[in-house]
Order: sequence, then C-alpha cells, then structure tokens
Amino acid sequence: MFRSTQRREGMSVAIFGLWRNWAVAVGLLTVLTMLAPIVPRQWLAPINILFFVVLQLVHAELRKRDVPSCSRLIQQVSTVMMITALALVGLYFFGSGENMYEITGQPYNLNSPVIVILITAPVAMVVTLWFWLERSEPLVCQRCKMRYGNVIEHGFVGDLFRKEWRYQTGLLFFLSLGLSVVDWVYYLFHYVNTNLNQADLFFFIWMPMAMYVLSLIYLGMRYYSLWVYYCKNDEGHFVERPGATTWRFLVIADDRIFMNFYPTEAHYPNGAKVKRFDTPVVIRTNYRERDDLNEAVRLFSDFTGIRDAEIKHAYTSPDGVTYQNIFHYFAFIGSTEEIGDSKLQGEWFTLGNVFQMAQQCLVDRDFVAEIQRIYRIAMAWKTYDRNGRRLYKIKHYRPTFHLRDLKNWEVDYNDHQWLKVARHNEDEFWYPLRRLFMRLPKVKGGTR
Repeated sequence: MFRSTQRREGMSVAIFGLWRNWAVAVGLLTVLTMLAPIVPRQWLAPINILFFVVLQLVHAELRKRDVPSCSRLIQQVSTVMMITALALVGLYFFGSGENMYEITGQPYNLNSPVIVILITAPVAMVVTLWFWLERSEPLVCQRCKMRYGNVIEHGFVGDLFRKEWRYQTGLLFFLSLGLSVVDWVYYLFHYVNTNLNQADLFFFIWMPMAMYVLSLIYLGMRYYSLWVYYCKNDEGHFVERPGATTWRFLVIADDRIFMNFYPTEAHYPNGAKVKRFDTPVVIRTNYRERDDLNEAVRLFSDFTGIRDAEIKHAYTSPDGVTYQNIFHYFAFIGSTEEIGDSKLQGEWFTLGNVFQMAQQCLVDRDFVAEIQRIYRIAMAWKTYDRNGRRLYKIKHYRPTFHLRDLKNWEVDYNDHQWLKVARHNEDEFWYPLRRLFMRLPKVKGGTR
C-alpha cells in the first residue's frame, strides 16, 4: 500500500511537471510580449536575457531532483529567447539612426513601439519546427539519460516524456504559426506605428495572452486526465510490471563482450519485429530497493550455469516513479571458451564491433546507454580529478579504454560527479567560468 502511494506521488510529479514546464517556459515568452509596450526598448533585450537565465536555473534545479522531469521544452524556449534577444539588440542599435523606415514604409524612430510578438512568434515557429524534425538526440536528453539511467531510455516515464514532448512541441508550433500569420497580416495592412490603439493591443498583446491561458487550461485538462488514468485508477495502471527490478549483466572475457540477437517491441512497416543485439543475461524479479551482490551472484549462476564468474556491481538506474529500477553488473569469466558449457547463446564482440553496430542501430538502446555511461565515467576518472583538472599535463590527452581493465578499476559509476567532470573539465575553453558557477551553490550552503 505504501509503495503504491509512493508510485502515485512520483507519477503525479512526472505528469504535472510537464504542465509546469509549459506554464513557466511559454509564460515567460508571453510576459515579454506584455512588457514590450510598457518597458523602454533598451531594456527589452536585458529582460529577455534575464528570462533566459531564469529558465536555465529552473532546468538546473530540475536536474537535481530524484524524480525525473523533461526539460526539453525549456531548452527549446531558451533557444527562442536567445535568438529573440539578439534580434532585439540588433533592432535597438541598427534601428536608432535617422531616416529609418519599417517594412511597411512608415517612419521609424526610438519612440516607435516594439511589437515583440512579431519576432517571438516566427522565431518560435522556426525553432520548434527544427527541433520537431531533428532526428539526432539533443544534449539535454543525453544528459537526462546519463543522470537517471536506463529507466528513461526503456521505462514508462521515458516513453511519456518523449510522446508529450512531441505533443507540446507540435502545439507550440501551431500556436506560433497562427500568431505569426495573423499578427503579420494585421501589421502589414492595418498597423500605424504612431501609437497602440485598441485593435493593436488586441492582436499584439491580448490575443497571445488569451492563447497562452487557453493552452494552460487545455494542457491542464489533458494532464489531469492522464493523472486520473495512471494514478487515481491505480488498478488500471499502464505500467506492465509495477514494482519490478531488472538485473542486467554484461558478460566480459579478455577484451570481448558477449551479446545475442533479440526481437524488440518495435516493428518494421511490414509487421516484422525489429531485432537488436543485447546482453543475453537480463533477469526480472520482484522489486528490490537496493542491490545485493550475493543475490546477483546467485541469479547469474542459476540463469547461465556459470559458477565461477566474478560479479561486480556497476551502477543502479533508480526509478522513483514506477518502481521499476535496474541493477547493472559486470560478469567476468575466465575465457571465451567457458560460454560453450553454459546456457547462453550468442557471439563475442570487441568494443570496436559494438560501436560500429551501434552506429548502424543494431544494438539495443539499453545496452548502448550502459556502454556510453561506463565509457564516459571511466574516461573522466582516468583523465581528470574530481574537480575536472587534468591528471596529465598534456592537453586533450585521452587514455586507453579496454574492457579487460574494468575488472580492476575501482570506479563508482553511480557517482554523478564524474558525469559532470566528463562535461565540464580543464580541456574546455569555458572551464574557469563554469567552475565558478558550479561553486556558487556551495557558497550559499547548498550541495552540488
């Protein structure tokens, strides 16, 4: 009963967090539109930059929480704000001369109102369309997977975030498209820049505000319905294995890793199932809050028939929403020939083989996420100290990485500090400035 209550609470935070991110991100864009006729034009770009910083602080705060939150929309709106700020700076400096004219041919000077919606709406339309059609995964999603592990890649929360991000991005695109068309048509054919009359205020201020409020109500109803379906009616919960723990073992011998070809849940257009390479040792049990090395040894031995493997814990992918966590382990065996007497079937691959197959989308997403995390943390641990300073006085030096060495390395793959070091280290141009910002929470008594 207690775990069911916790699951509902975690799911509530994840679902309504999507509404909160829309309210904050799109709300700041709307506020900028409302302030345009009131604030002097020289302050519009600094205010826009301030809103950009606010969104980055919100994103940084969400990344610290145990329950994951999708910040992809926040990063999109941040891009819109930065482009808008650059446009406002250009408008102020290059539009302050004499004998300047607007697109409509009307005289333009520093006393003319700045119609910000004419900038933000088209920019938002282009940016959202770009992100909507972009096939490569943005950095914010890569960091989310590295932070929360495979539950984002494989679990229900990750699927929810991916679907709702596309939905919110499409909604923002069509709202921006509608505002762009209506406001620019009105501006080109009816607007007079001497002052803002009632019609101007309606099209340039009140209409964007009304569309934002209506979107809040609409998305609020949408996410309330999702919450009722997934949380209030817990008996019909979407989660296939509520309270399940998955034990994944990477089988390694010498400098090779063992994999097999498995069908996935995806399908080709002809209906055939998509197959991917993955580790053959994936065991699901009832939910366990903490990993247990002795239990892992027993499960691996019973599943594979291999009795003398050395099992080593890698890291844990916690799931505070649906309680479907994942324990990741290394299983080191003496030689590749020992597989012949086991219950496992598959082939041995080098790390180079794995990278090549991953580029061709032949490797399961869970396996790719595991290798990426292990490789990134291990290389950060071998190259830098915990503060991101180089261990070797050779700039951009990259040490070697071999699968056989994983057995002897004492690396904590659960330590998120190494993920930070992998991104922010001495080999980066902005390292001193970023390090200063990373130290600020400590001055205030917070933790990193």
